[in-house]
Amino acid sequence: MLREIERAIDPLASDPSIRMIVLYRIDGTPIVVKLRERNSKILSLLYWLENQIRDALYHIFNGDLDDLSFKFRDVIVRMYPVSRTLVLTIMAEEDVSLYKLDADVETVCDRIRDLI
Repeated sequence: MLREIERAIDPLASDPSIRMIVLYRIDGTPIVVKLRERNSKILSLLYWLENQIRDALYHIFNGDLDDLSFKFRDVIVRMYPVSRTLVLTIMAEEDVSLYKLDADVETVCDRIRDLI
C-alpha cells in the first residue's frame, strides 16, 4: 500500500516549486517523505513538524479548518487533512500558485483516501 501511496504523491512531487511532501500519522510519524533536496533548513523544519503535528491536526479538525498554512522564511508550508489520522504536508516556494497547489493536493488526497 505504501508504494501505491507514493505513486499517488509522485505527480505532485514532480512540481519544481515543491520542496517537500510528507504524509504524517496523527502521532507525528512520517509515513511517506519526498524531498527535492536535503539541507539543514528542510530537515530542521521536518523534525519540528513531527513534534507539531498533533496540535496542527487538533486545530484542523476542531477548528473546522480545511487546511493549515504558514510561511517559514522563503517557503510556504501547508497541511491538508487526508483522514482523521493522516495529514499531508507540503513545503513549497513562496511564489507557487496556491490555486493550482490546492487543486493538485485535493486530487492526491482523494487518491490516498481511496487507498486507505
